[in-house]
Amino acid sequence: MSDLARRRALPPGAATELRPMRDGWRLRSMIWAAASPTRGSILFIGGRGDFIEKYAESYWHWHDRGFGVAAFDWRGQGLSGRLGDTPDKGHSTGFNALVADLGEQVAWFRERLPPPYFAVAHSMGGHLLLRHLSAQPGSIDRAVLLSPLLGLVAAPVGPWLARIIATVQVARGKASDYAPGAGAAQAGNAIRARRLSSDPERVADEGYWVDHDPGLRIAGVTNGWIAAAFASLDALTAPGILEAVTTPLLILTAANDRLVDSAAAARLAKRLPHAQVEPIAAAAHELLREADAIRNPVLARIDGFIA
Repeated sequence: MSDLARRRALPPGAATELRPMRDGWRLRSMIWAAASPTRGSILFIGGRGDFIEKYAESYWHWHDRGFGVAAFDWRGQGLSGRLGDTPDKGHSTGFNALVADLGEQVAWFRERLPPPYFAVAHSMGGHLLLRHLSAQPGSIDRAVLLSPLLGLVAAPVGPWLARIIATVQVARGKASDYAPGAGAAQAGNAIRARRLSSDPERVADEGYWVDHDPGLRIAGVTNGWIAAAFASLDALTAPGILEAVTTPLLILTAANDRLVDSAAAARLAKRLPHAQVEPIAAAAHELLREADAIRNPVLARIDGFIA
């Protein structure tokens, strides 16, 4: 199968389903068992605005190497239902629900696929995985965090002012309004695309999937999402939380990240007992959707860490 076909088709052996969570909300989930014998299982945890299909070629890569693979769409995005007052808005009423969802997804992953258990988590997914591992440190054997959300760039206003604006707007009843610099036009925006990846072909893949199923489309974040993200960062960085994460971690940060704060990730990683941080030169935010010259060494580093 060609590289393009692997980027634009879910594997034929992968099964998707809508799984009910504790409150009845259904998360779209994918599972792809390894061919026997297996080297273990990988749970891929996407970021804000992601959906299962965006990382199809990485699932193929890991399955080729003998791993079972699972993934899912977060509530509020992909095909797991939306939270905003319009479907395009990237809204949140609080990250605690996402942490609880992740706990249920990890339990499902462990029930359906064999050990050892690995996780590869991107951006917001890395942030939420750390919160999960702080509470349940034995649930994943080793994890890789890609461009983890451990601080927000929050362009164009910056994190300090973004927090204040979001707090004020939520208090005024405007939680569902777009945050400054965000909006409906952000979906498919060329500036946003350059912040994600320097590879125009992989950037185009996202558009292909959205054209194929418009329900996957999502635009910018709301004031409520920004407020929820800062509240969750406060929870994650509270004394003793990061220190409780005993899972061995590899943290890869993007040198040209314009969405999350790579310096904050390097700083906070010092509080994680078993973490190593490696910056990836010339990379934009989505390391697994970057040009091959960047992506291939990233994949090799991931493979080496979980081998």
